[in-house]
Amino acid sequence: MAVTRRILTQIRRDRRTIGLMIFIPALIMLIFGFVLAGQAKNLPVIIDNQDAGYIVHVGKNSTSFNFGSKILSQLESDDRVRVTEASFASGKTGVDNGSYYAAIEFPANFSEVLVQRNAGRNINSSMTVYIDGTNPTIEATVLAALQSSLQNSFGNSGVVLNEQFAFRNVPFSSLDVSIPAVISLVLTQTVVLISLIVIVREATAGVLPRLYTMPLSAFERLLGYSVALLILGMAMTGIVLFIGLGIFGAIIQGSVALLFLGAVLYALLNIFLAVFLSNFASNELQAVQMVPLITLASMALSGLLIPVDSFPGWVQILARFVPMYYANNLFEGIMLKGYGIDNVAQQFIIIGGIALLFFILAVITVKDRMPD
Repeated sequence: MAVTRRILTQIRRDRRTIGLMIFIPALIMLIFGFVLAGQAKNLPVIIDNQDAGYIVHVGKNSTSFNFGSKILSQLESDDRVRVTEASFASGKTGVDNGSYYAAIEFPANFSEVLVQRNAGRNINSSMTVYIDGTNPTIEATVLAALQSSLQNSFGNSGVVLNEQFAFRNVPFSSLDVSIPAVISLVLTQTVVLISLIVIVREATAGVLPRLYTMPLSAFERLLGYSVALLILGMAMTGIVLFIGLGIFGAIIQGSVALLFLGAVLYALLNIFLAVFLSNFASNELQAVQMVPLITLASMALSGLLIPVDSFPGWVQILARFVPMYYANNLFEGIMLKGYGIDNVAQQFIIIGGIALLFFILAVITVKDRMPD
């Protein structure tokens, strides 16, 4: 009981720890609640409806059919997808550059074949679906919306989906599509955690007061921490990539060197983030409490669990400020889509810019002497 009272008294006197104990669980629950409340929706797709329609003449009466337009109308009213009408060729380009998740083409004789099949002819109509297969949730949602529209239009009778996968027509396994996000998640958690503990331990072990007596500026001291932690971060990056690529055999269609460079840059971002946060942690407990907030919030908002396009509008804006969002796009682009530096230059610039911002904030907020 004496030990219990001592611990509780110590925590009660530490208002910052109490604040973190209340604030972090509440914020994490709110974030996950907003993100996981809905399903994947508003996924952008392109429809190329070339269906010319078909007219059936019976005596003096005639009936016109255009199943392509009917299916298009069904898809436009389905909140799982966001439809844009354009050519199939431009749709494929849009899928390849990440602007759309699928391009769907209805052939010119679509209605004609379906009417003739309904009249007894043993023929099938086909539609071509060019789809991004790097995310199983997105792929399944788009196909489910398409199947629903077919079912509601004419019972889905006699339609064959000619499914083509983007990015070298490679069907990815669940492991393949998971590894890029796992890499960014592991780097976020381990690099931030280890960096925070290393830096905060400098103060709790009594090393920091001695550094204050040396002719080092705050910038030089933080730069020294960062270089040491970068070496550790490169080692952790190498281990993560070795296990993902070497042991589990995850697909990598792009450059391994470019992937390593991107992973090291993202590790550096998390190092600078830890250096910045360490200025506000007075002990290792407070430092460790910050890690779940960063990791879990990044998981929820980066698109790792549910596509960002499915979030409420204001949450989508918030997601654009999460570094892991850009890391996921970077690693996925290189590993699954075979992107080169031209395609991922934006992600490199943004991650590098955020890293620089965190370092500047760390220099501005760092204490240059022990408090009185």
